[in-house]
Amino acid sequence: MGELLWLIPLGFAVGTLGTLIGAGGGFVLMPVLLLLYPESDPGTVTAVSLAVVCLNTASGSWAYARARRIDFRSGLLFAAATIPGAVAGALTTDWIPRRGFNGIFGVVMIAAAAYLVLHRPRGPATARGAAARLTTRALVDAYGIEHRYSYSMRLGMWISLLVGYLSSLLGIGGGVIHVPALLRLLDFPV
Repeated sequence: MGELLWLIPLGFAVGTLGTLIGAGGGFVLMPVLLLLYPESDPGTVTAVSLAVVCLNTASGSWAYARARRIDFRSGLLFAAATIPGAVAGALTTDWIPRRGFNGIFGVVMIAAAAYLVLHRPRGPATARGAAARLTTRALVDAYGIEHRYSYSMRLGMWISLLVGYLSSLLGIGGGVIHVPALLRLLDFPV
């Protein structure tokens, strides 16, 4: 038991970073768990990471809800779209040998990093002349700041399905994929 006490400060660091950027922290925790427990099967490591991410996400969501910065309607719709993908991802994990899992995990993390570094932001959807099927939302936070944005609900649902699959498959939580997609593809405010 004593040899596991160092996991407490690791959890605190992962929680702080994950909440700060809205990514849950699984993208930090999973590589640590994969390196420290090379004999563990992907399903076990993924489950541990997702449990930590779940608790971290709940606490971060509570803080953002108090600041009235959550678009609950959009969030619940996107969350519902992640469920089928998450179930499929969890079922897929058991079929992947550990060595293959490590490779898939590495490729997805490198691809996500490359996208964040190389992708140039576009203008808002309305300025791009996007299809007329945009959902427009307005949100006033606890500080009185109004946030107006428009996004494609259809694209958001497809992205959420994919995020559900990848997050459950890799144990990273969805934030590391969902947050950049919300910002850069769906034009949500930070």
